[in-house]
Amino acid sequence: MAEATTNKTGRGLHGFGKPVNAISGASRVSSHRRRCRFSNAISDHNGEPLMLKERNMIALMDKLTDKPDWNRKINEEDIVSKWRAECAELEKTFQPEQAVTQKMFDYCIEELRNYAKQFELHGFVPAIDAERTVYKSDVCISDELKAQLKSSVASLEDLPKDQKDWHPDSDEKVLDLVHPSLYPLVYGRSQALLEGTVPLEGCEKYIGKGVIVPVPEKEHLQVKQFSGLSTWRSGEQHFYSSRFQWLPCEVAFGENETVKITSYINNLHPIFHQPVYEVLEQIIAKTVPMWNAALSDDGYHLRSPRLAIDGVGYDEPEGERPPAENEDELDEDEIDELNDAWQRANRVLTNLPEPGSYSMRVSDHEDKKETAVDLRKDFSDRGLQVIVKLANIHLTPEKPTYGGGAWHIEGQLNEHICASAIYYYDNDNITESHLSFREFVSVDELTGPETDYEQDDYDHILRLYGIEQNGPAIQTLGKVNTKEGRLITFPNVLQHKVEPFELADKTKPGHRKILALFLVDPYLRIPSTAHVPPQQKNWWRAMVLDLDRVTDLPAELAERVVDSEHDLISMDEAKALRLELMAERKLFVQDVDKRYHEEEFSFCEH
Repeated sequence: MAEATTNKTGRGLHGFGKPVNAISGASRVSSHRRRCRFSNAISDHNGEPLMLKERNMIALMDKLTDKPDWNRKINEEDIVSKWRAECAELEKTFQPEQAVTQKMFDYCIEELRNYAKQFELHGFVPAIDAERTVYKSDVCISDELKAQLKSSVASLEDLPKDQKDWHPDSDEKVLDLVHPSLYPLVYGRSQALLEGTVPLEGCEKYIGKGVIVPVPEKEHLQVKQFSGLSTWRSGEQHFYSSRFQWLPCEVAFGENETVKITSYINNLHPIFHQPVYEVLEQIIAKTVPMWNAALSDDGYHLRSPRLAIDGVGYDEPEGERPPAENEDELDEDEIDELNDAWQRANRVLTNLPEPGSYSMRVSDHEDKKETAVDLRKDFSDRGLQVIVKLANIHLTPEKPTYGGGAWHIEGQLNEHICASAIYYYDNDNITESHLSFREFVSVDELTGPETDYEQDDYDHILRLYGIEQNGPAIQTLGKVNTKEGRLITFPNVLQHKVEPFELADKTKPGHRKILALFLVDPYLRIPSTAHVPPQQKNWWRAMVLDLDRVTDLPAELAERVVDSEHDLISMDEAKALRLELMAERKLFVQDVDKRYHEEEFSFCEH
């Protein structure tokens, strides 16, 4: 058995030579300061609060860019006029503080015309364009490439019933084809090379080589800095894991905008499933420009909101308050409280915000060109680390609904995931489904001393922003349609959640199939499959039984040779470890939720 190393031994990787939490404080960047890492949702990010009106503007633009040929139609005035009329009719159902006015609609059209120019160049467009942006594309992955993916993964799907890997606690609705929680790096158990790398071709020959990756020291499992919070106020942290880390593969940049996977994808055998590798390389290459866009906002506060709260006032209600049932029994102070409450509840907001010139927002965007992200250029020498997941959701007439997921960011902080990409490559007989997004926001933007509101009179802020006094500093940004053929990318500072869906025709089965790609922060390198040899006992078994000198042995002796490598993990043990990993990550999700709820909007008397 390999010897355990101390935490001082390793390769300069986070968790193997460096503490897992050894991150620089410099995620913020400007033209005079270089970026040292991308932001994470725990230590860094607190977004800009947006009014309900602006979030509805964002939703409107997302709906319009879902229309066929929107990039052409946006410049045809007769079509835009029809959209304007449809919007005006719809907005009649909204409260004034939420409604999109005609001036806001015109602003959206100008913004979409700028989107259309970018779409013609790059093939993708913002779906949710706030301080951080979610991007979508229905054309970056061609129908031909989509068909190749469907065909290549068939070998992962067409397995005997007893070999199908239904995700735990999914009621046999979620089928894992490739999942990073199976055979992850296990601190104190997994082995990694101190020198050299595990090649893609012949990776199974390195099984059993290396030294044991040490268990992180307790002091290295703490988050030292929280955005918006000076300290963690809830006792023990679970942001970093002391047990597990998902294993990424290594991806090198090639010529002509191509990429090459240079180390094995965990749980995807490079010989038996070579066609999947070839397709994934093409999809990752198409994803890189969208990751560039999603990460280029990181570290900036240049993008101003479309609306400002300045000048908002009230029209006081006319008439008198209806008398209360027991008003004769109330004293003067209690009657004053009733009058004040009635007045606040019935007054009407005036001078509601309207957008300025769209050119202001364009200039903000142009200022970012100096420090925009270009992964291919910035990391041409060492490439990227990408975690791969393939999963299907299967519904049947007996199990016709999928209840959706929980709010989460991807991975624990051990993985240092900075951006995600999800490709929805096969939807069949399901209702429209969505991916929702929310973020932690800065309370000081609204509750600080510079905020314009009269003493103890902040109702207009609550109404315009859709928040509550002493409510959590959480902002729902919107949801994106996850139609077949759509690729979505977003930074991992945003929480996301799969919304419920069901069978369209409940007499027939249906499914949704996804490919998820999680980008490890390329400024921070973690142990990957280039460092950790395969841990799957069945990979070792397949290699050993294929050797000429073993094939001639009696079956009993051949199995003894297979069992001679004692440190490998059987499928049963891997599934048991996965349950432990999932239990730990549930604590992580709870901690993130606590972290989001500990900061509150607290308006006070000036």
